[in-house]
Amino acid sequence: MIKFYKLLILSTVAMIIISGCQSKANTQVEIKMKSEEEQKEIVDTYTFDDYKKVFDEAVSEANKLEDDEQLRKWIIRTLAQEKVYFETDLTDVQVIELSKQAMERDKVWKSIAKNEYGIIVTDEEIDHYIKEGPDTSDLPQHLAYADALGLSLEELNHDFDRDIYEKNVIWLKLKPKLEKKYATTDNNQQVERFEKEVKKQLN
Repeated sequence: MIKFYKLLILSTVAMIIISGCQSKANTQVEIKMKSEEEQKEIVDTYTFDDYKKVFDEAVSEANKLEDDEQLRKWIIRTLAQEKVYFETDLTDVQVIELSKQAMERDKVWKSIAKNEYGIIVTDEEIDHYIKEGPDTSDLPQHLAYADALGLSLEELNHDFDRDIYEKNVIWLKLKPKLEKKYATTDNNQQVERFEKEVKKQLN
């Protein structure tokens, strides 16, 4: 379960990054990622203290940029991704714009899953998923994230990041429908084709 949980988290991160790269034409932000080697080295070598510094800075900067609680959450995520994975240094305006787009994309993603595919998940299903996976995490980035926000791991998972895990539970139910619709069991192809549906509705 933990291995699959990590995979889904990485997929979520990728979706957030993709949403930033596919900005509307008049606000396009070209994001250059660190090399695969650099990213792997970070994953392999970063300690709790390294991640704590990243998230402390992200939280501090986000608090200065935005008062709205929901948008601030996405700004923290954008800033954390920038600090760890981006070669590109984003301006404050770009950070806010990318965060707004990621937040809107998330809403549309879930809306399509519900309205077009009939996917509905309950609070009980989300809580069960979190308890079985995220609540048992000992990943340094996960623990540092909670600490930087002044939350317990459970508070981070069940409240602050609940929207991410809701999306993961939706995806587990959505995959069989996408597999049938697109006649492929390849996860990357399923993600890519569903993202096209999301992009179409956003444009």
